[in-house]
Amino acid sequence: MSRKSSTKPHPTRSAPKKTPITAVRAVLPVRPHTDPEFITEAQITAAYQARLADLPLIPITAWTPQPDGSVRAHFPSGATLTHTPDTTGFDALTPCPQGAIHHHHITTGQELRHAAAATAHCTQLHGRPRTLTLAQAAATTADTQALTRDAIDTGLANRTADNEKPKGHPQS
Repeated sequence: MSRKSSTKPHPTRSAPKKTPITAVRAVLPVRPHTDPEFITEAQITAAYQARLADLPLIPITAWTPQPDGSVRAHFPSGATLTHTPDTTGFDALTPCPQGAIHHHHITTGQELRHAAAATAHCTQLHGRPRTLTLAQAAATTADTQALTRDAIDTGLANRTADNEKPKGHPQS
């Protein structure tokens, strides 16, 4: 059998219309850099030693590495624990009500509680000027000698009555 040929023209496919392509960049999510990318051996050691010493639970990532190789953790109370890998125990820095920071070397949770209590009850001024209370000011006023205006004038007159001559220039 022969094939029947059709005289009908085949529909021709037209080429797709070319439109200009515009580059669309997808916005990709970016990971914040607040979390550390890895955990150091010093952080693991500090967290483990803190658990053994019965210190408050501190997550491994809360121990921040320091340039000297130690790691440091901060408490909400303002206290700071520092652990150096080659030493035993921790260095606690606790702020006192007088404005200073007390340093304690601790090895147990009980020592940390004692250090915090001792620092909270600190009454030493740490080199700051002392502010008097009203009772102390009243006692100081009672010890002060009262002077009259005449006594002050007499004291000034006696001081100026001395034969004080004006002094010349040192080079003359």
